[in-house]
Amino acid sequence: MILTRRRSMLRSASVELRVACRPRGMSRAARSARPASALQPQCAVYPRAPRNERVLEHCVGTKERECLAHELTMLTRNPDTIPIVLSPDTPSYGDCCSQMMPFDHQLVAAYFHRASPATITQAIELATACQPSWERTSVDERCGVLERATDLLAGVFRQRVIAAAMIGQGMTAIQAELNVCQLIDYLRFGCYFMRELTRNKSLIDGGDDAINHNQYHGLEGFWAAITPYNSLAYAAQLAIMPTIIGNCVVWKPSDHSVLACYRVFECLQCAGLPPGVINFVPADEKCFLEAVCSNTDLAGISFGGTTRTLEHIWRTVGAHIDKYLRFPRIVGTGSGKNFHVVHSSANLANAVACTARAAFEMAGQKSSSCSRVFVAQSVLDRFTQCLAQVAQSLVVCHPLDYRCFMSALASQDAYDKVYGFLERACRDSAVRLVCGGRTDRGVGYFVEPTVYVVPEPTHELMCEELRGPVLAVCGFPDDDREALVWAVAQTQYAITGSIFARDTRWAQWAAGALREYSAALYLNARCSEDTPGQQAVGGTRKSAAGGGKAGSMSYLLQFATERSIREALHACTDVTYSYMDETPPVVVLK
Repeated sequence: MILTRRRSMLRSASVELRVACRPRGMSRAARSARPASALQPQCAVYPRAPRNERVLEHCVGTKERECLAHELTMLTRNPDTIPIVLSPDTPSYGDCCSQMMPFDHQLVAAYFHRASPATITQAIELATACQPSWERTSVDERCGVLERATDLLAGVFRQRVIAAAMIGQGMTAIQAELNVCQLIDYLRFGCYFMRELTRNKSLIDGGDDAINHNQYHGLEGFWAAITPYNSLAYAAQLAIMPTIIGNCVVWKPSDHSVLACYRVFECLQCAGLPPGVINFVPADEKCFLEAVCSNTDLAGISFGGTTRTLEHIWRTVGAHIDKYLRFPRIVGTGSGKNFHVVHSSANLANAVACTARAAFEMAGQKSSSCSRVFVAQSVLDRFTQCLAQVAQSLVVCHPLDYRCFMSALASQDAYDKVYGFLERACRDSAVRLVCGGRTDRGVGYFVEPTVYVVPEPTHELMCEELRGPVLAVCGFPDDDREALVWAVAQTQYAITGSIFARDTRWAQWAAGALREYSAALYLNARCSEDTPGQQAVGGTRKSAAGGGKAGSMSYLLQFATERSIREALHACTDVTYSYMDETPPVVVLK
């Protein structure tokens, strides 16, 4: 009896739910008789949400390690010559430059040709001309090209791209592998989000009178992608993600990541990306910006780099604002000053290990690398001692040695900037060196994992971006919460942050109090542990332009224009309104 009653209740609840979810004002017959919209966007493939790409370990004896060794041998013996690619059939050439191996700057990783202003203009014109036809391509076709590219990246191109990142950017095998996996995830989730937009955001009930729906399409004109050297995954997605919506892109990679970026571009070509959708244009940054920002067809700029360069882009676009056909969009990330906060209740072994990884992997050059730590005074000495032991045990050498934990900085400019910070810290009597501090540029741009203890959170080591293996530690009073919030706020950058605490109430308070100072927050995990589809990557304050975060649906919308369409189902033949048929009231005029 009870079971029967429950089934009856479930059936009645189900009926009520279906009735409640029906569009108001429409009968079953009206809904079935209502014509389909001729303007409704179609998407035939609705896959499940993708899973993150599995990370290969490259252990001794594995197939991937053998393939990687072969690719590394080929690259070191025969450096590639990379052209300017506007059309696969007719590659262009300009001034020949060299991308050197950062861990041995006497060796060439690749030769590449740098575009002239005329070639940049030609690429802009080609992208602008191709944009309408690419936008008219169906969502399934556009996503199909990129999904084929992800399959190639996960397969035959995987070790080629990893080898290029190791040789050209000094990444270790695992860091290059993680970058490839992240790029695969960016593209798969981007295609998934595009199909979700087409499916779930298309129809809005208009009752018996109309069919309403939204369309998402690319922006008229061209996008310029100016990409960084420190993350291959983020750099490539800056150029590729706009194309999912229907935009065409002129891609200027960093001079220090041309080789790996070109490998990704080759993968896109093999997947069937039409000519002109992405134009691969290595160029001088100043020359490229002048050509891009002075063109009236500029739709937007996707950027990764420093906040100083991002500010320059804003000023340059603003100086030409009267010339444009539209207001250009600027999307991307700038500098970061990511933090770890270690409470007195934290598991110190976990906090130390996570901090060492976040600060020193990729030689501290990630946009999500940790460069400042706030530690409760009661555990400050223990934390710094343990961290120093871990930092001194890390192997620093060239990335072809699989014992390598971190390798050289990517360029002479990066080395000079870090060297300047170390020199000033050495002369500052208030700063205490815990470990490291030595540099060597005789063969490559090497900097030891370095840890300082600074007296104030306003010190430049705690406030200024420092893309290198240099970590500043500052203590805070255990019982002074306001002092901690004030200390974390003493920088204009905010990308990621982490809180280490076993006291859940304190962790909840800290997560709320520090919400303005990071766009991604981690609890008892390192701040560099970003996985597309799980954590969106971006920034706040002066660390980012645009509200969307890479790896999320909102990020995709930054490259899109939304159009609302209302399709009437009944003809309108009367210009008057129904209330006008009533007898007018008697109005006495005085």
